[in-house]
Amino acid sequence: MVSWGRAFRGAAAIIGFAIIWWIVGMALAAAGAYFTGGFGFFGAARSASFVGVGIGAILIFIGCVISILGTFAAFLKVLPEIVAEEVHGK
Repeated sequence: MVSWGRAFRGAAAIIGFAIIWWIVGMALAAAGAYFTGGFGFFGAARSASFVGVGIGAILIFIGCVISILGTFAAFLKVLPEIVAEEVHGK
């Protein structure tokens, strides 16, 4: 049986890795929002071209996918390590 301490350390590791992936994904999504003219409220409104909107939409999509996949990957990375430790009795 996994101890509560090990379970909480694993959960903290998953959250830590997920936060890193969300930062990376949201940085890409923010770059995409910039290309689409979504940050016009910070100053003078930018007029985004059709190409800029297309590139921005792609970056936003990729950023969201990276965030979601990174979160699942963090879970799938930490959980087997915990199970392996329990099986091997470390």
